Amino acid sequence: MKDNSFVFQHRSSNSDGSGAIIGGVVGGVAGAILLCFCCCLVCGTFTGTFIICRGRPIHSNNSYINSGVGIGYNISQSIFKSGIFSSYYYQYRSDHGPFRMQLGFYPEGGYIVHGGGTDDIGTYVITGVYSPRTLRMGLEKRYQVGTGDLNENLGHTVIIHVQWNHENQQFEGKYYLRTRKHRDENKFIIRREGGENYHQYPI
Repeated sequence: MKDNSFVFQHRSSNSDGSGAIIGGVVGGVAGAILLCFCCCLVCGTFTGTFIICRGRPIHSNNSYINSGVGIGYNISQSIFKSGIFSSYYYQYRSDHGPFRMQLGFYPEGGYIVHGGGTDDIGTYVITGVYSPRTLRMGLEKRYQVGTGDLNENLGHTVIIHVQWNHENQQFEGKYYLRTRKHRDENKFIIRREGGENYHQYPI
C-alpha cells in the first residue's frame, strides 16, 4: 500500500511540473510577441514609418517651433529676412529641386511666415510660423488647383518642419504629405539664394 501511494504521488508531482513548464513557455512567447509589438509601435511613432501615422507630423506647427533648444547666439535677424529662397525635397527615390520660393517674415505680426512659389507639382502659397529662439519654421504649403502637374496637384496641403543648420547654412527638416493618393514624409531643405525682392502672395 505504501509503495502504490508513493508511485501515485510521484506521478502527480511530475504532472504538476509539466504544467508549470508549459505555462512558462506560453507566457514567454506571449511576452515576446507583446514586446515586439510595443517596439514596433514606439519605433513607428518616433520615426514616422508607422503606416497609420505616416505623412502626419507628431507636433503641430506651433508646438514644433517652440519645442526646440534655444540657440545661444542671436543670428535670427540675419536668417529670417524676407527674400528669395530655393527649396529641395526628396520623393520617389530621387531629389527634386531647386525651386524658386519667396518668403516674408513678420515679427510684428507674431512671427508669421508668408510666401509662395512654383515647383514641379504646381503653384503654391505658404503660410506658417517661426521662432527666433529655436530657429525653426512650421509651414503649410497649399497648392492651387489647375497648376503644374495635374496628376500630382490635388489642391492639397503639405506641412513642412525645418530647423536652421548653421554648418550647412540652410534650413533642414521634413515635409509631411497626406492625400487620397499618397501618405509620405521625407527630407526638405530651404536655402537662401540672396536678394530681397519680395513679392506678396495672396492668401
